[in-house]
Amino acid sequence: MADSPQQYLDAAPEAGRPWLQEFWDHVAARAPRLEPVMFRQVPMYRFQDSYLKGYVMFTAAKGHFSAHAIDFDLVAAAQQDIPGAFGGKGSVSMKYANEAAKPALKEFVDTVLARHGFLDG
Repeated sequence: MADSPQQYLDAAPEAGRPWLQEFWDHVAARAPRLEPVMFRQVPMYRFQDSYLKGYVMFTAAKGHFSAHAIDFDLVAAAQQDIPGAFGGKGSVSMKYANEAAKPALKEFVDTVLARHGFLDG
């Protein structure tokens, strides 16, 4: 059970750790006002007092990485636009081997941050 981002990172599958760190660093650079908070043992960048008002979050599973947001229209568009992307209603996922998708996934994150007024960097 993770109580901090570091604990989540330490418990993540080895293949997912560099992805997590890269995307956490991306959010830190692009939205320095945001700090991660733990939500169900996962670090989350929440935009207001409730996750229902917007967030971005990253998870590392055994075989894939996911970026999560409640902006379902942006999620659906990213799933369609990023080659090899898949996921549920609130996540854009990709296999770790799909390194080429990282720039487009970062654009998705930036779009979510911008929509909520947090794109600074």
